[in-house]
Amino acid sequence: MQFLKEKLNLRIYQQTILNSAINHNTLCVIPTGLGKTYIAIGLAGLLLKKKGDRVLMLAPTKPLVNQHKKTFEEFFKHKDEIVAITGTTPAKDREKIYANAKIIIATPQTIKHDILADRIDLKDIKLVVFDEAHRASGDYAYVSIAKYYSKVKGKIFALTASPGADEEKVREICVNLHIDVIEQRGKKHPEVEPFVKPLLTKFEFIELPPEFKKIKHHLELSVKDRLKILKQMGFVRTTDVKKFSRKTLLSLQTGLRARIHEGDFDVMRGLSLAAAIMKINHAISLLDSESLSALDQYLTNIWTDSKTTKVKAVKNIVNDFHIRVAYRLTQEAVEKGIEHPKLEYLRRVFDKVISQKQDAKILVFTEFRSNIDRILKVLDGFLVEKFVGQASTVGKGMTQKQQIERIQMLKNGEINGLVCTSVAEEGLDIPSVDLVVFYSPVPSAIRDIQRRGRTGRQDIGNLLVLIAKGTRDEIYYWVARRKESGMEQAIHTVSKDLGEKTQQTLEDIPQKNKNDSIIILCDNRERGTLVEDIHDLGAQIKFKNLEVGDFILSDDVVVEKKEVKDFVNSLLDRRLFNQAIEMKRNFDKPLIVIEGDLDDLYGSRAIDPNAIRSAMISLTLDYGIPLLFARTPKETAQYLYQIAKREQIERNKSVSMRGSRRDWPIERQQQFLLEGLPMVGENLATALLNKFKTPKGVANASLKDLQEIEKLGPKKAEIIRKVFDEV
Repeated sequence: MQFLKEKLNLRIYQQTILNSAINHNTLCVIPTGLGKTYIAIGLAGLLLKKKGDRVLMLAPTKPLVNQHKKTFEEFFKHKDEIVAITGTTPAKDREKIYANAKIIIATPQTIKHDILADRIDLKDIKLVVFDEAHRASGDYAYVSIAKYYSKVKGKIFALTASPGADEEKVREICVNLHIDVIEQRGKKHPEVEPFVKPLLTKFEFIELPPEFKKIKHHLELSVKDRLKILKQMGFVRTTDVKKFSRKTLLSLQTGLRARIHEGDFDVMRGLSLAAAIMKINHAISLLDSESLSALDQYLTNIWTDSKTTKVKAVKNIVNDFHIRVAYRLTQEAVEKGIEHPKLEYLRRVFDKVISQKQDAKILVFTEFRSNIDRILKVLDGFLVEKFVGQASTVGKGMTQKQQIERIQMLKNGEINGLVCTSVAEEGLDIPSVDLVVFYSPVPSAIRDIQRRGRTGRQDIGNLLVLIAKGTRDEIYYWVARRKESGMEQAIHTVSKDLGEKTQQTLEDIPQKNKNDSIIILCDNRERGTLVEDIHDLGAQIKFKNLEVGDFILSDDVVVEKKEVKDFVNSLLDRRLFNQAIEMKRNFDKPLIVIEGDLDDLYGSRAIDPNAIRSAMISLTLDYGIPLLFARTPKETAQYLYQIAKREQIERNKSVSMRGSRRDWPIERQQQFLLEGLPMVGENLATALLNKFKTPKGVANASLKDLQEIEKLGPKKAEIIRKVFDEV
């Protein structure tokens, strides 16, 4: 594949990073808009030397994949050898596409899926590029891909503007991606400084009107009342409203759920109170940072839900005196046309900027999608569009095609601005803009850096931060900046440690003992690390849309895997019993594996533990389905592998790729029918069909004919004839 290197003019910082990446697995940390992708292109061009060599670049979303494909095509002669692979690419076509491509640009979930299904061979891939590398934590697919790729000793090049706010996070990224060297270039680095324009930041502290303060007063009193009860119960130590963040409340709920099985009524009530506080805190956030319209809609939704829901927290809220007063005050203020002062200030900003420069480009970031329509309404008359993700619980989301169209409109000057949620923070080819507005700050260094990186690329950048006085806005913004200031020190510390570490060799890595004779059918929708753990044990994974169960281990054994929370939810909506009926109908040996902490089984929802026990007894005794308990995905994987091995190796059972019985071909159904005869197993049923062709032929066979089958003596023959002959 011909690399058009004369077209790639790398700056000095890009060249020095490239020199490092040639020899080491490298994490590249440079600000947004300074050309990380071009370094990856240069590295790909240098490593694509032999005929079978390939490069794999990973990006989190389909628009990013298509964007990178377009960029790579500028620098390589044979564009047909550069392919984009996403979840929409049919699985049956992907293996052939991989074989013919030189540069593969793909979403990580798709590649992980294809590694487990043996559709892609990593041995010929000389380089894997991980874009937006800060995502490489937890169960994200980057972690698994890097683990498998590290075994073939190819190059890894990871790209990010911000790996994390502390040493622990940076170290996690480096460990997960098998990084040897960190190459960081901040905006003040001598190699980068000539190419970076200054960023002028303005903080606008906005006073909330008296009406807002009255509403907030009542909302906080309602929270305080609940905290007093929780303190009396011994669940919290303080009633200071400001000390109860979302993170603190989630931790409180987790602790209480773990105690539900004790049967203590106070625990149940405490959970309900904590859930109510979560909802009220969200209302306070909308009032503080977003708009009165968003708060009004949120409270209206709660009142509507209260008429049909059985959730005590919701009913508790609508019956609360202070909440009712807050709701009435909110409605009165909305009727008077009172709104959050941020909105009017934002309109004045747009008016000023666009009057000075008609083709100005502005990005507005807001935290809650529910507030976007209100912002667009106040900006009516300006050429502004919304920019949100696909999923939506309030209003309609945007498809990836629509997202690309909006970006193009901004590039072409057809519009002046976009009002965005977090979807615009990461990677997408949004042009450098004249002004970035933080309508609502976030306490995240990564997101803060990415947002600011949208301005100040070619010209002096401008950042406006709108902060409501005396609210969480003030806390959130300074938390983010403090985290960012600690990021450089964290990178420096981890980078120093990496230089001292001993590299793991291929011999150090345990190699998978592939046992192609053990096949496990896995439902295409199965996510998480479980499939990966099964694969690592040596089983051959075959993905299929399974109508029944999550895993098929033989023609007899089907497994429905439930995490603790899902198990309880499926008991509540009766879904599990419907699944149990289908499992029994299609398989002789159905099995349910419940995965997770058993304490959570009785604490994941406010349900009487005896009701859960009764349901499990019913599944075992009434439906005849055994239950297995596993603490982790690895333990579940061990169960599934051992059962599959027992069925397929020790008992010589087959696995039909057709899944449930209703999908079996007629030959398999005929064999299954004959296996129902006394003393007839799978092998004998096969032998009977081979000789007599059909079950009807077996039914018409004489005693003498039956005994011509190997291992079918007079006794078995008589029993079979008795089944067909006796009335």
